[in-house]
Amino acid sequence: MTDRWRKYFNKQGAFGLDWLTAAVAHWGFHEVLYGTVQGQCAPPASILDVGCGPGWSDLYLSSAGYDVTGIDCDASLVEHARKLAKRFGMPTNYELADAFDLAPYHGRFDLVYSCGVLEHFDRQMTIDLLKEQAKCAPLVLIQIPTRFTAYTGKITDERIYTPKELRHMVVEADLSVKACFGYGDVTATRSQVWLRRLLPRAVYRYLHNLGFAYSIAVLGERKSRFISPS
Repeated sequence: MTDRWRKYFNKQGAFGLDWLTAAVAHWGFHEVLYGTVQGQCAPPASILDVGCGPGWSDLYLSSAGYDVTGIDCDASLVEHARKLAKRFGMPTNYELADAFDLAPYHGRFDLVYSCGVLEHFDRQMTIDLLKEQAKCAPLVLIQIPTRFTAYTGKITDERIYTPKELRHMVVEADLSVKACFGYGDVTATRSQVWLRRLLPRAVYRYLHNLGFAYSIAVLGERKSRFISPS
């Protein structure tokens, strides 16, 4: 594992004694994302997670009955995720793989997703990665942080996009947009806390979807059936 990602996941609590507390917080934060997955395909649908990290989301989806495979380019993270899956008794499959070449996974899944991964690449590369993911499943779900992430930590090489910009990238990857939404209440300042308290939930969710959230996500659908060249 690179020093950067070790420090990042260590900060998230992935390797400490309180890792389960951190995992529960992670599951709660991504509840809207998981709900989108469940609304699009019922278990035991097959799901591919590109850039699985410690594998927390995959364990959650596995517990909901999905057939989940998580992949990462870091061997130590893959091994860590495998140990967690074994500890929980989950059948989640974790493999070492390259997001730029997903040929072994083409045509094998119902949905593919990535959380906090593609914002680390430039715009055209992100589009190319989405095209590669679309060869694996007819549904592609991408989640990235927004500019409000600056409240939780320093923004480094992350590319910050608006929901509209992210939708355009999904379309350029030859996918049709099925859903675009934001989630994660922004309550870092006193005015933001009062905004959350005073606004009706429906209005606040509308603001989420406009980008007033810690994360934005777009669900794309492949326009045509993928036919493997082999």
